[in-house]
Amino acid sequence: MFSNRTALRLCSRASRPSSSPVTVPTRRFQGRSLRAQSTIAANTRQRPSHSIIYTQPALHARLLSNTARLSQSNGSYEPLSLKEYKFEDINSALPKQDPSSPSSKPNIILIDVREPPELEATGIIPSALSIPIGSQTDAMFLTPDEFLTRFGFPKPGTEGGDDNTTAKMVFYCKAGIRARTAGELAVRAGYDADRIGVYDGSILDWEKNGGRVERWDGPEN
Repeated sequence: MFSNRTALRLCSRASRPSSSPVTVPTRRFQGRSLRAQSTIAANTRQRPSHSIIYTQPALHARLLSNTARLSQSNGSYEPLSLKEYKFEDINSALPKQDPSSPSSKPNIILIDVREPPELEATGIIPSALSIPIGSQTDAMFLTPDEFLTRFGFPKPGTEGGDDNTTAKMVFYCKAGIRARTAGELAVRAGYDADRIGVYDGSILDWEKNGGRVERWDGPEN
């Protein structure tokens, strides 16, 4: 048994406030916390961005139309003023169905800028050349030799082509958007703007008015 003096000493120690901090075993929880923070950081880390590739011809041409502008002296950009052709203009300029007719040769160069699958589905206006603007955006910038190698027919409106260098060139597509872009690109490539025109109604207007079409059998080369 304890003596009275020893018992008093023990009670006195027990009643004193402890000056040492109480240590809580947190190692296990700390490890879980660090793992949780690492997981959250991994989940919220920004993923690398990827370039978007546009494969739709119409969308691609609309984007190109923003660059197919000629700069003015004040640094602003304005759309080119190109001659607009109507159904009657195109229809009257087409070669006659009779090959022996003296006027069987067209007096304009008609250029279809739609993509091959579109031509296969609807056909092409008689005498028109196929130069798809969506997949061949640099076509009008090619040299005559480069153009002939790629497309299999002479570059329109140049020496060596089927028409002289002063013939009017009229672009058309499905609804006129790509056609206007192609016309602007042709001017940027060096063609005289007075020679370039656009059939704004394009193939939709042509079909609406009962215009003639021919089967398109693919590129010539």
